[in-house]
Amino acid sequence: MALSEIIGGLFGVVPNLLALPKERRELRDNALREILVALDETYLYYRDIERGKGRSDDREALLVRYWSAAAIPMRHIDRDLAQRCDQKAEYCLNPDTYDADAVKELGIGLESVRNAYRTLLNPRSLVHKPSAVRREPRL
Repeated sequence: MALSEIIGGLFGVVPNLLALPKERRELRDNALREILVALDETYLYYRDIERGKGRSDDREALLVRYWSAAAIPMRHIDRDLAQRCDQKAEYCLNPDTYDADAVKELGIGLESVRNAYRTLLNPRSLVHKPSAVRREPRL
């Protein structure tokens, strides 16, 4: 095999190798975006409950979909967090089967998931530590 053939082959591989970090970055961004949507929608729902609006089966069903959707791309980035998102979807589907201890043990409390999200978002940043533990409303 001639040197020119080897060099030609390498030039064919280099663009594919350069695309890998970009694809990985896009996958990571999509996974983080899905979790952010699930977190934001869940916080907004809990805020509405705290303000006196009643529970909504439609919004709870939507939260199940958001958390399930967040678990799918996250499995390529952080399997533990993907599992927690899946478990959070299950919690939103059947909240009465979980007590506060189970939520804490599974790491599916909103603050816990948000801290994991923020760690992935910027691993060097400080994770937010609330001065008072915020209790999630009982669904």
